[in-house]
Amino acid sequence: MTENEKTLARALERCTFFPGIATKRFAKDMAARAALPDAPALTPAQRRYLLTAIVRYRRQVEPGVVALAERELQADALVGEGAQC
Repeated sequence: MTENEKTLARALERCTFFPGIATKRFAKDMAARAALPDAPALTPAQRRYLLTAIVRYRRQVEPGVVALAERELQADALVGEGAQC
């Protein structure tokens, strides 16, 4: 888990969620993982879900963290634009 991902996970943990929503469990799991000194890497799907959850809950997250998530999403989109067969 990169330092940026750890920052995003800690920010998402502080959000308020509706009862029974899966994003709440995901946020708690990611925050617990971010607290580990040698946190395992996220899968591409976990990373994408973390980034989109930050953007979705942007009103509850600091603007700098939202900007970081948007930059990471754009960078991931650019990497995925390679030459198509």
